[in-house]
Amino acid sequence: MMLWSQSDLVKATAGDLIGDWRNDGIAGVSIDSRSIKSDELFVAVKAKRDGHNFINDAIRLGAKGALVDHIPADISSNTPLLLVPSVQEALENLGKYRRERSQAKVVAITGSVGKTSSKNMLKTILELQGKTHASPASFNNYLGVPLTLANLPIDATYAVVEIGMSKPGEIEPLARMTAADVVLITAIGKAHLEAFGDIAGIAHEKAQIVKGLNSKGIAVLNADTPGYEILKKQTIKNGSQFISFGGMDSNLRAKKMQKLNGRIKVQCQFNDRNLEFIVGSSGFHFAENSLGVLLCADCLGADIEKASQDLAKWEPSSGRGSFEKIILPSGNIFLIDDAFNANPSSMKSALQLLTQRTSNCSRRVAFLGDMLELGENEVMLHEEIISWPELADVDIVHTLGPLMYHLHKKLPLNIKGCHYESKNELISDLENILQEGDKVLVKSSKSIGLSAIVEAIRAMKK
Repeated sequence: MMLWSQSDLVKATAGDLIGDWRNDGIAGVSIDSRSIKSDELFVAVKAKRDGHNFINDAIRLGAKGALVDHIPADISSNTPLLLVPSVQEALENLGKYRRERSQAKVVAITGSVGKTSSKNMLKTILELQGKTHASPASFNNYLGVPLTLANLPIDATYAVVEIGMSKPGEIEPLARMTAADVVLITAIGKAHLEAFGDIAGIAHEKAQIVKGLNSKGIAVLNADTPGYEILKKQTIKNGSQFISFGGMDSNLRAKKMQKLNGRIKVQCQFNDRNLEFIVGSSGFHFAENSLGVLLCADCLGADIEKASQDLAKWEPSSGRGSFEKIILPSGNIFLIDDAFNANPSSMKSALQLLTQRTSNCSRRVAFLGDMLELGENEVMLHEEIISWPELADVDIVHTLGPLMYHLHKKLPLNIKGCHYESKNELISDLENILQEGDKVLVKSSKSIGLSAIVEAIRAMKK
């Protein structure tokens, strides 16, 4: 299926087609020359590296053409190019152009934790009720949001867009570009404190997502999160409607959550109706987010009863709390892969998941890496983990990174493991650390690289 005609590309970007373009259309839009698919448009963005240096690689892998703001010297004259003044602006215009012409009902999701898992939950339940588009990865920034919108199929019924931030002023322009029918704010936590200072600063920035709501749009807010009053106030100021989940007086609130065969059974009240469903994870934080997800589905006009039953089909993705059994020559290890991101809120949730009872589990082992972008209190926030009740049920804690060293120094001897300066040092020691029956959590900020520990554990399989 072709997503873009060449004429629409030109209309959206006001660019010039040069080189030898075939007459058929564009199957999709990509910024990664390594994973480009046949007949996609390669967008030569300037991020950590300049995409203009990889145009030939993309064309060799099947790209139909490249979106560029200049022509590099190594590009042949017949290479199909769409020449524009600014690649970033053109990418944003592609997203806006497609959004303006789409009939899909759109949900935009933000929050300090739970954005990607909630996006994937929503995609799981909506695609069983209509054609649903969502980015396959955590595409939530100035590149990812317009890229998600640029790939929105014209016949989609629903679209789910994730919106993140790392500094002030990022949320609002992405929200306006998305022009959502519904927004979901999952939770406010201590993330990116370096840029925002405190929880109130984070809540104020997250609340800017409501400025992108269309005139009849609805905000779905977590009444049980810090900063809820700030979120509510901004929504009212914006002239938008809101509904809530999680609180005693919320539109959707849980009456009971209980672990059941490695999943969570939820009994809740939706206005004057009762709902009962299963969430495909043993993490209670996922079950809490599922309430907001179901409210979004209802706001979109989907069948909330069917959606609640279909939640059992969702499972956490790799790096975000997925649970798997690793079969080793000496026995089994139970692995929780949560190495994609970390802040105090998500760290606490991950430790809760580790300490939940698992049959045939002999020890609970945590590999904890640094939590980044926490500002001037970053040392204290790592040290504070020692006081968390969740830590009392962990059998041994191994740490990695200069910030986690502050926790390591405070750990009591009975649970103090090793502190490692590098992930390679830790990997080389894995066979000496792990034992049959261990339940293992791997948790850190993404750039610490503990995903390599996850892969090393998986590689120990029979």
